[in-house]
Amino acid sequence: MKNLTLSDLARAVWRRRVWFLVPLLAGLAGAVWALRVLPKTYRAVTTVLVEPQKVPADYVKPTVTTSIEERLRTIEPQIKNRDNLARIVREMNLYPELMSQGFLEGAIARARRDLTVQLQGNTFRIYFEDRDPVKAARTANRVAEAFIDSNLRLRENQAQGTSTFLESELEKTKRRLEVQEAKIAEFKRQNMGDLPEQRDTNLRGVEQLQTKLEINMDALDKAETRRLLLQSQMAELRNQQSGSRHSALVALGVASAAPDRPSRLDQLRAQLAELRARYTDRHPDVIRTRAEIAQLEALDKSQKAAAPPAGTGAASSAAADDGDTPKVDPVLRTELASVDLEVRSLKAERERVLGDIARLQGRLENVPRVEQELLSLTRDYENIKNSYESLLDKRLNARLYENLEKSQQGESFTILERALPPTSPYGPNKLLVLGLGLIAGGLVGLLAALLRERSDHTYPDVESLQQAFPGLPVLATIPVFQGARSASRTRRR
Repeated sequence: MKNLTLSDLARAVWRRRVWFLVPLLAGLAGAVWALRVLPKTYRAVTTVLVEPQKVPADYVKPTVTTSIEERLRTIEPQIKNRDNLARIVREMNLYPELMSQGFLEGAIARARRDLTVQLQGNTFRIYFEDRDPVKAARTANRVAEAFIDSNLRLRENQAQGTSTFLESELEKTKRRLEVQEAKIAEFKRQNMGDLPEQRDTNLRGVEQLQTKLEINMDALDKAETRRLLLQSQMAELRNQQSGSRHSALVALGVASAAPDRPSRLDQLRAQLAELRARYTDRHPDVIRTRAEIAQLEALDKSQKAAAPPAGTGAASSAAADDGDTPKVDPVLRTELASVDLEVRSLKAERERVLGDIARLQGRLENVPRVEQELLSLTRDYENIKNSYESLLDKRLNARLYENLEKSQQGESFTILERALPPTSPYGPNKLLVLGLGLIAGGLVGLLAALLRERSDHTYPDVESLQQAFPGLPVLATIPVFQGARSASRTRRR
């Protein structure tokens, strides 16, 4: 029996079946005794349904965005939370033998072991085991109610926290928006006239001023032409009076008979009048002639300032007797003064118009720079404004959802089936206890049969003998002869 096979094991068990059956029956009896002795436990179940939000999400978007599947996965940890279990143990007076000794942690651990959560689609079941069926049912219902209450408070707090956070962010964004609006207003105030929206106005202003400048230049040309004509007329009148006075002086023998030739200044004035009648003030000849006239007038003024106040000799006395200077027509003099005043006024207006044109052109040149800076400020303003409007919508939705949660119209848990006291015990498991008893008895019986087989040194059959003495032939076998009494005893054995 060195190499034990399954067939050898089966034959050994059959030959020593008494040694095998006695422990097997003993194990079965022990299992039955354990079922009678072990305390019975009862298991109660409460079914909880997850109800979706009653108001469509298109009207009120939920701020608690956790899906039902994710929430169901976190239900068991929430239910078996230490604080929750400690409250349940005290409230339901569970495990008094442990609580009387102050073993709260032991009672919590045992409650966590007796409490089971099973997920099934959009529902979950809460199981609780206890020796008292009524207490088991009450505890299962209380655990479900406590979980539903805590879930409602949690969702209300989350909705309120979201609303408070959005209020704070909205206030911050509003202040940023007001600051940006103030920056834009200050920038527009500082660059008034240079803004992009004023470009067309400035262009129209330049066009109007250029038209006004052309009108002014035409009027100025006409006024200066009239002034030159008046000056020419006055110069001719002086020449005529000078000729008459010269003739008188010649008759008196004071002056020579040769008439005075017209001065260079008078010639240039007459020439300028002819040129301005044909050309504009921008013509090179007109500009050169005007420059020479200005030089001669300045030289004449300086000479008059340096001349003595009174003349000497016969000519001076003759002139004094007849008048120092030729007389000019007062009408021409008044008209010339009016034309001079008009020319000065037109020139002043021209300078003012040119200044306005330069100012508007400067504004037009500044428009690209101002437009770029304003674009940057406006872009920041639009971004902040969009963020503010988005937060405003989210805050409104958060308030609606908060009211929805407070009125318990949002996603919620409802007890679908309350636990009832069970009528039959859940534990101990009869099949499991009986099976363990049979397995234990069978193993002990098998071990006993094998030990008894090994302790027997006889050879029950030819195969055992040949295995013990290999190579030796078996000459003959003698069968066992039994009488009636021996056969009955053997059967009993």
